[in-house]
Amino acid sequence: MLYDSTPAMFRNSPFLFLICDMATIIGIIGIIFWFKGEYLVWSVIAMICGIIGISYLLFWWLYVVNTRLRVTNERVSLRTGIFEKNIREVFLGDIRGVQINQRFMQRLLGTGQVEIASAASAEAEIRIDGIPSAYDVKNIIDEHRRKAKEEKND
Repeated sequence: MLYDSTPAMFRNSPFLFLICDMATIIGIIGIIFWFKGEYLVWSVIAMICGIIGISYLLFWWLYVVNTRLRVTNERVSLRTGIFEKNIREVFLGDIRGVQINQRFMQRLLGTGQVEIASAASAEAEIRIDGIPSAYDVKNIIDEHRRKAKEEKND
C-alpha cells in the first residue's frame, strides 16, 4: 500500500463546511428559544435551518467515509458507494496520464482533484475530488508507473 485516503471535508470546501456548521448552531439556538417559548416563529425557522445544515453534513460525511483512493505497487483503485459499492481499478502499466486540478482554495489548503486516464478510455478512468496532497499521489503513481514499464521492457 503506497497511498490510502478519503477526500477531505473541510480542506476541500471550507466555506460550505462553515456554512453547514453555522446552520447547525443556528438550529440549536432555535431549539433553545423554542423551549423558552420566545420568538416561536423565528425559532422554527432556525430549527429548519439547523435540520438542513446537519442533514447536509451527515450525507456529505457518509459520501466521504465511503469513498477511498488506494495506490498499490500494482494498481490504482477508487472505491465509492454507501449502499452499492463501485470499484474502478487501473493497473499502473495501463495508465496513460495523471492530471491534477486545483481550485484556489484547494491550492491553499493542500487538496485537489486527481484524474487518471488509461489507454482503454478516451476520458479519465478515475476522477476524485478533495484528495489531500494530490501532487504526492501523482508523484507516487508516476514513480511506480516508470518502474512497472521498466520491468515490462526487461
